[in-house]
Amino acid sequence: MYAGLFYALRAKHPPSAAHGLRVAVGCSKWAVWRQLPGSERQLLEVAALLHDIGKIGVPDRILQKPSSLDGQEQLLMDMQGATAIEMLRGAGASPILLDIVHMARDVAPEAGKPRPLPAKMLAVVDAFDSMTTEQVFRKALSQERAIDELFRFAGTQFDPELVHDFAEMISQPRPELESQVAQSWLVQFSPDNTPGFGAGNTWLSCGALQNMVDTVFHRRLLDSLSDATVYLDIEGQILHWNRAAERMTGRRAATMAHRTWTPTLMGLLDETGKPLPRQRCPLQVIRETSVQLSQRWQLKHVDGRTLQINFTGIPVFTGKGQTSGVIMVIRDTSAQVHLEERVQSLNAIASQDTLTKVANRAELDRRLPSFLQVHSLTSQPGSLIICDIDHFKSINDTFGHQAGDDALVTFAGVLREGSREGDLVARYGGEEFVVLCAACDNPTATARAEEIRRAIERTPVLALGGKTLTASFGVTEHQPGDTPATLLARADRGLLMAKSSGRNRVVQLGAGQNPEAAPPISEQPCVTSHASWLSWFRPRQEITILQAERLASVPPAIALQKMQGFICDHRAEVIKADESCVLLRINHTRPAAARTAGSRSTVARRQGERSMAMLLEVTITPVDYRSPRTSHYLHKTKLAIDIRAVNPRDRRQTALLGQANQLLFSFDSYLVAQPITEDMRLAINEHR
Repeated sequence: MYAGLFYALRAKHPPSAAHGLRVAVGCSKWAVWRQLPGSERQLLEVAALLHDIGKIGVPDRILQKPSSLDGQEQLLMDMQGATAIEMLRGAGASPILLDIVHMARDVAPEAGKPRPLPAKMLAVVDAFDSMTTEQVFRKALSQERAIDELFRFAGTQFDPELVHDFAEMISQPRPELESQVAQSWLVQFSPDNTPGFGAGNTWLSCGALQNMVDTVFHRRLLDSLSDATVYLDIEGQILHWNRAAERMTGRRAATMAHRTWTPTLMGLLDETGKPLPRQRCPLQVIRETSVQLSQRWQLKHVDGRTLQINFTGIPVFTGKGQTSGVIMVIRDTSAQVHLEERVQSLNAIASQDTLTKVANRAELDRRLPSFLQVHSLTSQPGSLIICDIDHFKSINDTFGHQAGDDALVTFAGVLREGSREGDLVARYGGEEFVVLCAACDNPTATARAEEIRRAIERTPVLALGGKTLTASFGVTEHQPGDTPATLLARADRGLLMAKSSGRNRVVQLGAGQNPEAAPPISEQPCVTSHASWLSWFRPRQEITILQAERLASVPPAIALQKMQGFICDHRAEVIKADESCVLLRINHTRPAAARTAGSRSTVARRQGERSMAMLLEVTITPVDYRSPRTSHYLHKTKLAIDIRAVNPRDRRQTALLGQANQLLFSFDSYLVAQPITEDMRLAINEHR
């Protein structure tokens, strides 16, 4: 009966069913982690899988709306909770199961009836998956930012102890949980075994047109086309959105599935660059005339770029001659720069790896600084993926070096196929490769790395007798204050974690950017002048450069965990460390990764621009913060930061302050901390 309800929800709205499945798997892992009894775990799994079953009663126009809901629409959406209870009761659900589903949504349960543990766990996992899943009207948060939001509402919407426990569970890859969950009853709903319900097929629905799209060769052809291709049914619902459409518009297929198509959603503009009026909407024109439409228009990418395009709309007819859908084909006709065509061959020689034909290490070293600069200036997210082939040495030892070369070529080909136009795929060295993902945040880059990992598992290598490869991946997002060294070091740390936890997996590190809490250029600069020239000969002199106070939305234990990544990536020397104070010596404010040694172009020539040793002292104070919205106290951490220069001599004050600010930028990114304002200070109650 429960399986039937699940399939009914999938037929009604596949994205909701996909969300329910992810939440169920997440709850199952957490239940194993907490060692819940088998009966309680099964109740939690069923409740998680079907907690959104009430959406079967929500009109399609609301489920598919790509923007915020108005008051009446929100009311209908809120009623789906009562509908879910009614449907589950009709299916014979026990009162305990009904309480779990009901109280997972109920922030203020009835007096005398506390929320059961499974309901509180379901509320946490449901919110976490919603925040980390990309929507057409909202970008996904990274895992660290989502955990930060859970801590913000701990004590009001979520149980603080459970939030802490959940954060600890997902902080590390845990392959042992995967194997236990795979053996549970959820395996029958897993993406690999359920047709049309995988990471790459969550948009599938019924119908003859969609069945044609599902044909293996047809889908392969669509995703290989350089022209954007979009399939719509007669009501304008998006059935397929190929990779070229993703590239031209900047919108991922997973977020466009089952949305109602509009010219604005796709970014179509007329010849003059103005939005298309309703009477020129190609879907409306084709539905009324049943005639193929061809136009020269413009298309605006989500990042603001505008392309000149040829638009073709093709009606699709049934056997009885009735219009049943529309195929849209968009070709980029923007003028190409002739000079680039002339130097293309020379540029390939200088920038390509001779074996794999992807970019070489020199090209990566040239492109990475500009990649960081562009994303810093535009505040656009940008991510880096580093990966290598598992057990590559055994391939060379068993099959020979020629087979190893063939494996590298195959691996590079899969990386190229999984990347977009504007991305950079580079051979970093040996069997290691790097992918620079422009305009791509942490969750999106992680999802793409996972797709590439699966594609590698499915791609046979002829030189290995038809066997396939596996690979491990580290993913991170550009953060304020990042340099090429810190970005590579953080991604490399994720790769090492993937290797140490069993290989053939993706590990994401870094919280990404936080546009709402960007630190100011300087805070309380405290550079003091030298007493005299005799101070040059003192064995050691420390001068306070910058002092600041920050508030982290997590308890001290979690803040210390986040600080470990900062210490590792900056190669900091720990001089003192306890629960209340951490003192670090950092020899370079631009941390050096082991693999970037010899990159001398980044070394400043003037003495006043060179990095120097800094002391970073952090005083950690647990505090209760009174939320202005709910008036409840939340457990947070106050961080008092003191940055001092060691033996500065005649260094310029501006150079010292710039290095200290760069260090503070990086610290804020790792700790997901925000400056303490005067209003916030009044709401803080320190523990005594």
